[in-house]
Amino acid sequence: MWDFKPLLMAGAVVLPLQDQENWQLLEYGGIPANQVEFREAGMLVSVNQSAGPIVYPLEQSMRVSRISVSGELKNLLNVRPGSQGLADEDDFSLKVGLVIAGDKRLNFIQRMVSADWVKTLYGLAPEDAGIDRIVFLNAVQYETQLGQRRQHPLSDLIHERNVWLLDRSGPFELNYELAVAHDVLAVWLSIDGDDSRSNYSTLISNLTLEGPRTTASMKKSIIR
Repeated sequence: MWDFKPLLMAGAVVLPLQDQENWQLLEYGGIPANQVEFREAGMLVSVNQSAGPIVYPLEQSMRVSRISVSGELKNLLNVRPGSQGLADEDDFSLKVGLVIAGDKRLNFIQRMVSADWVKTLYGLAPEDAGIDRIVFLNAVQYETQLGQRRQHPLSDLIHERNVWLLDRSGPFELNYELAVAHDVLAVWLSIDGDDSRSNYSTLISNLTLEGPRTTASMKKSIIR
């Protein structure tokens, strides 16, 4: 029988992708929502000119230095070379967001006027703490956009890095090493096609967060 709780390994957490428990499926007002299914093969996100955040709060903050994600992409986005991320083509087949712990909090007025996704974001922090930002690791469709970074024009809370290339249908296996480890409160997945009127699906079969490697763990890996 499957155990759907996060699988703890030495210095790593494997997120459960076969069951919705603890995952939060959110919606943006006025935008059609993605169809999300939790299967034995993993989390299947079907996009039909749609969008919707998918959030997994960690039981406690974790210092993360490396991300591994694998799965399968079916069909490509309707985005032009060099235009992915612009206003009419701000869609990505995979963005893995790390919600970073910090000291920013919403005051009373901000809680009254902020969008629901902003309230959800701040709600991921413990009562006695706050957040700093979301760092999104993006998969782009064109190699020319690899390495680009930006603070999203719609929110100073969102920082993006184009670190992976997903330019064809089929299986993928992606890894990324952070230059500096961050204290992470939650994982925020963004898979969308509303701006570019795209239809496709992304299956995520594995998503692993790894902590900084100690000298002892590095010696073990060398011995093996």
